[in-house]
Amino acid sequence: MTRTAASHHPHPHPHVRRHAAAALTMLLALGALTACGSGAEDDAGSSGDLAGIERDDTTGSPGGGWVGGSPAFDGSDGSESRVGADEDGAAMASSAKEAAPPSTLASAPGGADAVVGAQAEPLRAGSVDDNVDYVGFLAYLDRMQAAGLVARPWDPAGRILVQVSGPDGRGTPARAVTVRAEGGQDPVATVRTTADGTIRFLPATYGPVAARYSFELDGRQVSGAPGETLQLAVDAAGAGDGAPAVDVLFLLDATGSMGDEIGRLTDNIATIAGQVDALAPDADVRFGMTLYRDDVDQFTTATYDLTGDIDAFGRALDEVVADGGGDYPEALDEGLAEALAVPSWRPAGEALQLIFVVADAPPQLGRQVDTPYTESLQEAMARGIKVFPVASSGTDDVAELVFRELAQATGGRFVFLAYGAAGAALGTGTDIATTDYEELSLDQLVVRLIAEELGDWTGTDVVVPLPGPTSTTRPAGQ
Repeated sequence: MTRTAASHHPHPHPHVRRHAAAALTMLLALGALTACGSGAEDDAGSSGDLAGIERDDTTGSPGGGWVGGSPAFDGSDGSESRVGADEDGAAMASSAKEAAPPSTLASAPGGADAVVGAQAEPLRAGSVDDNVDYVGFLAYLDRMQAAGLVARPWDPAGRILVQVSGPDGRGTPARAVTVRAEGGQDPVATVRTTADGTIRFLPATYGPVAARYSFELDGRQVSGAPGETLQLAVDAAGAGDGAPAVDVLFLLDATGSMGDEIGRLTDNIATIAGQVDALAPDADVRFGMTLYRDDVDQFTTATYDLTGDIDAFGRALDEVVADGGGDYPEALDEGLAEALAVPSWRPAGEALQLIFVVADAPPQLGRQVDTPYTESLQEAMARGIKVFPVASSGTDDVAELVFRELAQATGGRFVFLAYGAAGAALGTGTDIATTDYEELSLDQLVVRLIAEELGDWTGTDVVVPLPGPTSTTRPAGQ
């Protein structure tokens, strides 16, 4: 399943000034878990240059503030240069429409009119876990490749699932497991367990596939062949009781097309706040965000550092504007790389760490980048960071493929907005049917996802007073 750059659908972004804060505030309401410290903001300059960044890695530090300076959303650092960039972007988009061959599969399901019409109703969402139906996920990827829709080289075949448990039988989160090929001395990789104590090792993404691999932690070892599920028992205790430390980073596509849902998402804030506050009121939670647009825009990426000062984070969200973008694909590669490298994440073994990606477009697959999203995926797996992509209206087949790769590799769920008769925010070539998931309101789904992670991390039952499961899934192997 070698993947190369894919053809793309033209999907122009309107240059409308829309506040993007609401796209994140659907999750910001988790700030009801904690409200401590204070964050400083630096409004000088623009973001995107990672050189010379000073990071505050002190656990429990209030943190916060735009790293490298606040991006100028309103063009205050030179509107003429911004206009020029937008004109260039429009020209590039026009050129891309003429040059790109038509895709084998159509793009946005239901069309623009259906999506706009759907905005009259409250947002609902569904999710699937491609690690539950891993065989079906591989079949989906094969079908996408056969249709000519491929992304960056990434082959998840041969997954080895390892469950790491303590003497009490509970999963052991945030532990670094060393992986070696049979007969090899040097480690092939280090993969950290997620909240439920599991790792997903994808051998084909690390080079030639060996016949067997060993997995070692704390002097204990287990080995197996590609495709197997293994149990690794260690002496260290499993998930711990008590209030966890949680770092939540929002990775937001802040281009103009994201204005479609932004206003509607605001309605979920109060509900999420009340529900999550009851889940783990003593948790030490910090929030941060990384924005990305494209390289023709006023800024490509910008990061507001992780902070426990929810008021300061809220003020930063109020500044965010959805604009720019030019052509359909965006700088998702650059955004994910910055989301992992720039914020002052706590040490990997000390906090539950989650990234929520809110987007509607794939990365610029025809462009060479310093850190492709596939490399960022390996980094996230090494640190035990789960990624939850949230697909918005306009998501096409290539975007869905990339989003599902992000979720499957890190153990997250693929989340997508649902629009009733207009169809869900999925590519038309998707294998996800309405019988594969249950629709919930977006706030209910987000709360339940967070509750599941908190429950796994603490080894306790986190009760969510919501109807039904997060989603239903196809039987494994079907």
